[in-house]
Amino acid sequence: MIEGPKIASELSRTAAQPQSDDLSSEIAAHVEKQVGDTVKVRRIDGDSYRCNWWAAQGTGSYDNPGMFGLLVTTHRVRKSQFLRVTRSPTRGLVVQVVGDRHE
Repeated sequence: MIEGPKIASELSRTAAQPQSDDLSSEIAAHVEKQVGDTVKVRRIDGDSYRCNWWAAQGTGSYDNPGMFGLLVTTHRVRKSQFLRVTRSPTRGLVVQVVGDRHE
């Protein structure tokens, strides 16, 4: 019985907070890419996102370089960033890099 009021107060507090839109697909279209990159963006929380640039690796060092098709093992994250992204009515997407990791 003690937890009931606590849960109700948490629900009302959560309901009072406006839910912001998930901008993942807009961010993926907005960020700079190299030819052949696939960009995957995941919302972490609020306006925080993780952006990974996936790129194919050469198969020249494989023992069977004749392998064709897209294999998961031939793609690596070449760049990864944590982003803080908001939408401005005058400037569109406002992207701030929070962390940076280059491979």
